[in-house]
Amino acid sequence: MEYFAFLFVAGIIGGFIGGLLGIGGGIIYIVVIPVALTGIGVPREEIVQYTIANSVFASFFSSFSANFILIKNKNFYLKEVLLMSSVGIVTSLLLLQYVVNTTWYSKETFNMVIVILLVYMLLKIIAQTTANKNGTNQEYTKVNMKLGLAGLVGGSVSALSGLGGGVVIIPILHSLFRMELKKASAISLGVIGITSFIMSIYSMLENTHTDFHYYSTGYIIFPIALSLTGGVVIASPLGVKASRNVSPQLLNYLFSLFLALIIIRKIVEITAS
Repeated sequence: MEYFAFLFVAGIIGGFIGGLLGIGGGIIYIVVIPVALTGIGVPREEIVQYTIANSVFASFFSSFSANFILIKNKNFYLKEVLLMSSVGIVTSLLLLQYVVNTTWYSKETFNMVIVILLVYMLLKIIAQTTANKNGTNQEYTKVNMKLGLAGLVGGSVSALSGLGGGVVIIPILHSLFRMELKKASAISLGVIGITSFIMSIYSMLENTHTDFHYYSTGYIIFPIALSLTGGVVIASPLGVKASRNVSPQLLNYLFSLFLALIIIRKIVEITAS
């Protein structure tokens, strides 16, 4: 029972951060889920697969709750969300089928790739923040042809790590397309909502490689996923509301700090493996 209370609190923290920054909260979920999975006896051979599946499940409810507020406030960008989601869904499902849910998937290898990617994104955001302070920022107006690339990268990161594609979607939109950070965060939440829903359905239908039964369907373990979700649906809308009262400059700093923490954690995982 203590595991589920722990997950509920983690859901509150992850949901608030996800709503505030537009990232879905996966960075919190992937830290706490393995602890609970180990505690209930999930086979070690598939801890990573179970972690990603249940993290994505929680990210869906985080983004769903946040998107409800965005739609209500008429701050939902349907065209951009649908375009990026269509690419992200195809990418994430292919990677789940042919990479993640296989015996040769290597979390360590992917961690090295994501560290390099996130360091690049962090440097771009810092440069963009400096440009904004100097008054040189100008948003690109024609980005539709490039949105698919952001969806592809976001879908890849979400499927391969469970972090949620927002950690790369937002830097791409903000730094490469020079889109205002709050708009990029809103689009990110919409994309995460659609892609994580499809990925969660897929995970429920997938056959696990090891024999484990604990109120589960496929890779989704409902006591784990729903304990997280309980906290998420409470805190995610609060994060969205808080973001409206935060200045774009402060939001830039918060997102940069968050990226730096993810990079540090990934480096620790690499050195510890």
